[in-house]
Amino acid sequence: MKSKIKKLIPQPIKDILRPLKKKFYDDAKKRALFLKMQKKHKKLIEKIKGKEKIKVVFLAIHKSVWKVDPVFKKMLDDSYFEPLILVCPYTTYGEERMWEDMKDTYEYFEEKGYPLLSSYNKDEDRWISLEEIKPDIVFFTNPHNLTRKEYYEDAYMNYLSCYVPYYTDIASNYDVESVYNQIFHNAAWKIFLQSEYSINKAKEIALNKGSNLELSGNLIHEMFQHVLKENIKNPWKQQIKFKKRIIYAPHQSILLENNLHLGTFLHNGEIIKNLAIKYQDSVQWAFKPHTILKSKLYLHPEWGKKRTDEYYDFWQNSDYTQLELGEYIKLFATSDSMIHDCGSFIDEYLLAEKPCGYLYFNGENQLKAINSYGKELLKKYNTLDSSEAIENFIKNIIEENIEGVKFIEDKINPSSLILEQLKEATQK
Repeated sequence: MKSKIKKLIPQPIKDILRPLKKKFYDDAKKRALFLKMQKKHKKLIEKIKGKEKIKVVFLAIHKSVWKVDPVFKKMLDDSYFEPLILVCPYTTYGEERMWEDMKDTYEYFEEKGYPLLSSYNKDEDRWISLEEIKPDIVFFTNPHNLTRKEYYEDAYMNYLSCYVPYYTDIASNYDVESVYNQIFHNAAWKIFLQSEYSINKAKEIALNKGSNLELSGNLIHEMFQHVLKENIKNPWKQQIKFKKRIIYAPHQSILLENNLHLGTFLHNGEIIKNLAIKYQDSVQWAFKPHTILKSKLYLHPEWGKKRTDEYYDFWQNSDYTQLELGEYIKLFATSDSMIHDCGSFIDEYLLAEKPCGYLYFNGENQLKAINSYGKELLKKYNTLDSSEAIENFIKNIIEENIEGVKFIEDKINPSSLILEQLKEATQK
């Protein structure tokens, strides 16, 4: 009934009503929920006090956004914590994609040897409940409603819920409400943010004025620093001769929804594929698309499933290319360059201190989403705004006519800080 009524309302009237609804209904609802959850969190903390060990369940949807690995590892080594990964369904793009992602994510953690469960009980043909697992704390790896209600709303409404962003805040200008002021952000127990910039922005935007925020530092930086100290196993395909290694990482925002215009794949996806073919004797490529780019290409009228699958197959099966859909830090560390149009990668690839090209094909709209911190970082990039510019950049990488930049390292230890903050909050 509500949806039918909405369709009858003219768009100009909707535009007038939308801010009024937000101010007098949505915001009021969030404030009331925040106050309710504060009281609930106090009661939940009381139940934990005195426990020698607390169970922490990490809700994992995609392996590619698993950025809390340092926290999970340290919990495994700390007798106070009993960490467990629960693999949850991604329900946005249909059942076929859901089962595929669940299998892929489960196998990823199984290979690591981590304690884990699938949220789907195959033997009994049912979804398991959090109540069965009895967590003391639930860790979210994604703030958006992408899964079943029992692993999203029911979870943050009934447990001490924590969240660490899976991305570095670079492109939040397109929709600061979704980044800092969803119902989730106001209801969560603790949100661990990466920088003073993010803390200040959240305090400005969120209706709870950031009262549930903790400054932890950037876990992605910590993961990168740890990888650089390791004897890295080569993640690249073996080649007969030495080649430069370049990553192509396109963003998913090709449908221009929510005023997010980062994605330039429709302009240059085929261009870069053809350049990969042209320079196959000198360059080895890794295609690192955003997790949901494939699903969006399936829906695009000029692409569809057949063309998209053929494109992905090219990158996966060619001798000089590879498809990368999971973790990427080792890939970054062992590469020679990257070409991309993403948000977080503007920050993260600079940690590799290699030359990087930023694809700029959507004009001023593309930069509207990028915040002041991101724009400062983009000054360290080579702007690629034409097929000629992309090819010249590749030539310069091959001929070593371009250098990377020094990136200021984040010296703090975010994972240790997070564990300390959790202990302090549950033991005092």
